[in-house]
Amino acid sequence: MEREATTEAPADPVALHINPYTVAEQGWRGLTIPGNRKRKWYTVLHNDKVLVTALLTGIPGEYGLRHSHESGELSVHFDDALHPSVTWNPPGFLHGGIPQPQKSLADGISAGLKEREALLQSGNQDVAQLVEIILQLQEQMQQLQEQLREALRPAPGPRVLIDIIFPPFRTTVDDPVLPEKKVVTGQWYD
Repeated sequence: MEREATTEAPADPVALHINPYTVAEQGWRGLTIPGNRKRKWYTVLHNDKVLVTALLTGIPGEYGLRHSHESGELSVHFDDALHPSVTWNPPGFLHGGIPQPQKSLADGISAGLKEREALLQSGNQDVAQLVEIILQLQEQMQQLQEQLREALRPAPGPRVLIDIIFPPFRTTVDDPVLPEKKVVTGQWYD
């Protein structure tokens, strides 16, 4: 059986195997930003369908800049050899930068305790004992939360974070440390 002649030979797909530690050096982010915002980045793959960036992260006290991507961002990294992490930041979701304080359960209890303090003024012994128990529980919860944060914190040291974004490759950098927002298309720099 004969094969029909075509004007183009079928392109054989080629698998790319890239070690982010060996990609040619590309640059730094954060050199012009106050504080410890410096991150080494590498363009691993960039074509019309995907932009893959490898960042060296994990230096204690290091923070990137708060930013968002028009098409969203998929991030892959390992906190250590056995703990992979995959994060999806939806389109327009601000992420990165110095973590913002979050209200804890203990903060909610503290707000409720202010109302209960008024009850203490009534002189009711049962209410006073209840408030004391709640205060002790609040302190224990804060200690447990700190222990849990410490237990889950990755060991300090450099690691590779792979960020994957999609067309139109538009990033909005919106961090309080910058005088104004900036929008970058393609690989972004500081």
